[in-house]
Amino acid sequence: MLKTIAEAKLKEVERLRQSLDIAQVEAGDGVDRRNLSRNPGGKLQLIAEIKKASPLKGLLCSQFSPLEMARSYETNGAAGISVITEEEFFDGRREYLPLVKSRVKLPVLRKDFVINEVQIYESRQMGADLLLLIAALHDYDSLLALLEKCSALGMEPLLETHGRDEIKMALDLPVKIIGINNRNLRDFSVDIRTSLDLLHLIPDSCLKVSESGIREAGDLLLLESSGCDFALVGEALVTAPDPGAKLRELLAYRQKEEGL
Repeated sequence: MLKTIAEAKLKEVERLRQSLDIAQVEAGDGVDRRNLSRNPGGKLQLIAEIKKASPLKGLLCSQFSPLEMARSYETNGAAGISVITEEEFFDGRREYLPLVKSRVKLPVLRKDFVINEVQIYESRQMGADLLLLIAALHDYDSLLALLEKCSALGMEPLLETHGRDEIKMALDLPVKIIGINNRNLRDFSVDIRTSLDLLHLIPDSCLKVSESGIREAGDLLLLESSGCDFALVGEALVTAPDPGAKLRELLAYRQKEEGL
């Protein structure tokens, strides 16, 4: 699936090369960009995702309003908002990100499949604070070039990894935020034990993010105890009757442990 999506992105990259005014983007957009920061009390924080559909499960949220969802996330304690902009496979839209960015004060992550630097320019034009880069789509030199371009354009990359080799590569790159995706790229099964087994490999000098398969307060307790800083949660929120209430429920994970 990852290869199929990456191949489809080649057409998008070609369209962007022909339509995007890179010089204008480089000239500056006046957007105030925000960064994620570790909770001083060590509490795990949530990056809440705006997600309408997935290629595996189809439509996830029938009453979909990205702006209403973003406001609910901000009101109910999210530390950041992830916006899926991939259209063909996830039914995302590019216009969702600048809309969300203009209405919330939280850091906004663009979640897409970036294979070329022209997409980084596009992300800056959208107003993204952070940008997902997937290690599995690149070799070392390609990632280094993209990471450096992100930095030059004032965005913080979140480098997503899937195993020990990718984490080892990440640690030799100029990256401050490393994610571990709990989804197996071979069979698409999801298990948060992937993060629990790998988080110790990432030094505390980096922010550590666990992605996929996080559904209950107990998951957050396990991740916090393993040194995780952030959990990126999408499906569990958007499929809930009230995403904001589900977010509050997850963030109350310490009280549940204490029986409060």
